[in-house]
Amino acid sequence: MNLKKTFLISFCIVIGVVLVSGGLVYKLGHDLYGNVNYVSDDTVTVEETVPEEETDEGVGEVVSYDELAEIQDSMDTTKEVVADDDIYNVLLIGVDRQERTWNGNSDCMILVSINKAANRVTMVSLMRDTYVNIPDVGYKKLNAAYAYGAGPLLCETITETYKIEVDKYVAVDFWDLVDIIDIIGGVDLEVSAEEVEVANGYIMDMCERLMDIDPSSHYFPEEGGWVHADGVQAVAYARNRYVGNSDFDRTERQRYVLTQLMEEVKQMSVAQMTEKMQSILEYITTNISETEIWSMLTELPDMLEYDFETSRVPYDGMYSTIYVNGQDMLVPDWEETLEILHDFIYGSEEESSTETITEAAAG
Repeated sequence: MNLKKTFLISFCIVIGVVLVSGGLVYKLGHDLYGNVNYVSDDTVTVEETVPEEETDEGVGEVVSYDELAEIQDSMDTTKEVVADDDIYNVLLIGVDRQERTWNGNSDCMILVSINKAANRVTMVSLMRDTYVNIPDVGYKKLNAAYAYGAGPLLCETITETYKIEVDKYVAVDFWDLVDIIDIIGGVDLEVSAEEVEVANGYIMDMCERLMDIDPSSHYFPEEGGWVHADGVQAVAYARNRYVGNSDFDRTERQRYVLTQLMEEVKQMSVAQMTEKMQSILEYITTNISETEIWSMLTELPDMLEYDFETSRVPYDGMYSTIYVNGQDMLVPDWEETLEILHDFIYGSEEESSTETITEAAAG
């Protein structure tokens, strides 16, 4: 699992503030962008096989072949993919992998939608265990799409499943996030004593087994409270799915860490942000081109003042859990879910300039 220090809300904020401040103009942004791992969509291929996830305990309902077929049919909703010229969608991807021999699973997916008409930014967590149809792969958990085809296949899967045009993404993996948070200088988190107990277990495992460092200096205080967390602490906190409602509350922690990170960035001076971004960008993988980044910069002063709203899908009381092929998977009530999700991102038809994208236009 992982949280994302967004390229759009970190790189763009940093460069935008520099420009607005009368700073270094084009050369600085061009040089910083050169540190990014830009990956063109046409260079990514779909893998035939990927490592299997561990078998779940199986709390979901065991369904028959016919029942599973009915569930799959229900995913073919009447809604069409929509887009809006006033809204820019970018997917923030947190990749869980302990080695770089494969793409990894996208255990954190946050859809960031910048609504220029409504002057707001929405962040929607798309839960990793959602049962979806991955193009050219088949029915699996949503997080498997990244494992098979990296960012492009995950964006295609989300576009077809959630009926929202998403073709831009920013990805960072579990280990890189630790370094990114440390480069930023840490993040303020309010942590409960119950959360501390679980997070400290993650810290011990991360430090001793995976990072080969002494965990003692990274443990949260047992009583919890406000802590200025370093990278190890923040990632351990965001990995916690054992306090509260499992992965549902974990996605809330992920969004919390993300918003707190943005507050840290916004408090930096131009010189501080520029220096830190030169180190941070090398950890980022994206298909957002330099040309597109520069086209957004003129709008950044307004974006910095936008309202931020967060949510996650599936919604409470609007999903079921099934047990398929050794995995628990979430099945949303797609018709109602998409109606609420689209309204949250795009607003009502009267308020939005949203237009549908037919298959002919999209293809």
